[in-house]
Amino acid sequence: MKARPEAFSLWRRPWSCAISGAGVLIACEMQDGMMDHIMRRPSRPEAKIPGFTAPDDEEPSSRTRICEAEGCQAEAHYPAPRSRDALRDYIWFCLEHVRAYNKSWNYYEGLQGAALEAEIRRATTWERPSWKFATGKPVEEIFDDPMGVFDFDNTGNGDPRFRHLSPEERQAWKTLRMEPVSDLDAVKSQYKQLAKEHHPDINGGDAGAEERLKEINLAYDLIRKSLQTAAAPTIS
Repeated sequence: MKARPEAFSLWRRPWSCAISGAGVLIACEMQDGMMDHIMRRPSRPEAKIPGFTAPDDEEPSSRTRICEAEGCQAEAHYPAPRSRDALRDYIWFCLEHVRAYNKSWNYYEGLQGAALEAEIRRATTWERPSWKFATGKPVEEIFDDPMGVFDFDNTGNGDPRFRHLSPEERQAWKTLRMEPVSDLDAVKSQYKQLAKEHHPDINGGDAGAEERLKEINLAYDLIRKSLQTAAAPTIS
């Protein structure tokens, strides 16, 4: 019985098979070159990211942000606010330049007097958006305690009017890290300095810094009212 070759598609692939005269399948082999053809089949297209459709003529690399620092060509992964009045309008930097930008950032730049105090108070009640971008800790300072109110081992001259402070007043002076003085301007200056150091924006949004700032605000209010009352003329 003489076998005759026949070519047909088996599993949708061309094969060359030998069929007996009775129609019995004897053997099959893939036609020459088909393995190379199969190996060169185009791969499936990559899955697209849901919600994002890139233009057909745009390469993926062209969608990468470049650092906006002058002369820098590094990839930009870190946003920074453009200004105090545009906290959601971001400038994009690489890690090196966002660190430099953070060090020079001063949210309170240009604010003075009542405007500065109002902005500090707003920050403790979440009345404006905040941005987390700093990691530094406030610098501790040492203050004289001539009257021994805070158990500091310092010497100096103090105001006799403050020798009989209430526990609340003693704690308030300790919170402001000041020796008791009668100069309200000096107290206000120290309050502003501490408020800047403990502001959440400068402490990476740390919850402890927010609580500390609230304590500073309460201490300042207590001392301010106490000094204003002491300075008020008495009616005999």
